[in-house]
Amino acid sequence: MWTCPKCERELKNPNQWHNCVKVNIDSLFEGKSEELVYVFDRLLSVIMEWENVAVSATKNCIVFVHHQTFLIIRPMKNQLDLKFYSKEEKNEFPIVKSIFYSGKFENHIRVAKLEDVNEQVLILILQSYQLL
Repeated sequence: MWTCPKCERELKNPNQWHNCVKVNIDSLFEGKSEELVYVFDRLLSVIMEWENVAVSATKNCIVFVHHQTFLIIRPMKNQLDLKFYSKEEKNEFPIVKSIFYSGKFENHIRVAKLEDVNEQVLILILQSYQLL
């Protein structure tokens, strides 16, 4: 892993292209509901228990890396869009979209309440973490 000296993001390769902007994660939740902050905090607390996870923010999302990016959380007006990866297409609930890209499937889930972050969602994210 390489840490950009300007934005402090952890990247896979030295001098790898990235959106080099230093962003405070809290700023991504400005104007969002308190519930979305709780949902994000719940996800963060679980994921940070896993080994070798780096978290950084871009201008519109939070990126979770373990060797490669395994989860991207994009705060939206009333929900969080969770993008994670799998070897096979996922079409069952709670997946809202599954697209084949670069040798793997990009899957999206939308969560808005704490109860949306259930065991099924956490297992799907864990599988993405283990995939890469």
